[in-house]
Amino acid sequence: MARVFAHRDILDLVKYSTIPVINGLTDYNHPCQNMTDALTIIEHIGQLEGTKVVYIRDGNNIVHSWLLLASIVPFHFACACPKGFEPDKETVDKAQKVGIGKIEIRNDPKEPVKDVDVVYSDVWASMGQKEEAAFVSKCFKGRGGRC
Repeated sequence: MARVFAHRDILDLVKYSTIPVINGLTDYNHPCQNMTDALTIIEHIGQLEGTKVVYIRDGNNIVHSWLLLASIVPFHFACACPKGFEPDKETVDKAQKVGIGKIEIRNDPKEPVKDVDVVYSDVWASMGQKEEAAFVSKCFKGRGGRC
């Protein structure tokens, strides 16, 4: 298992490794965290399929993992983040194109939290971005998804 910063590093480990490599965390995705969170939802709700999960924060590595999960499991995933903090567009498009789960990316957090099963968030600044915490917090605080 490797927790690295750059996603390229995990891809290189996979490419040159003679044994399986588990992605513990990269700046692109966080699949082990995502699997743990999905299991917690299953333990509390009984299933992930058919639930609505809303993530309120920036479109970070955790969101990318939720998007990829929604491309193989039928549930409704919404990410509410201020403009300029959206997840990777290519990952969003890929997950939406598959059409298994319903996916929304919104800038205002008020709409997606209606009729929700799970509201999810995280720290204000992602790994390696601690200096941005005050700015990100300001963008999220009482501005309806605008900075």
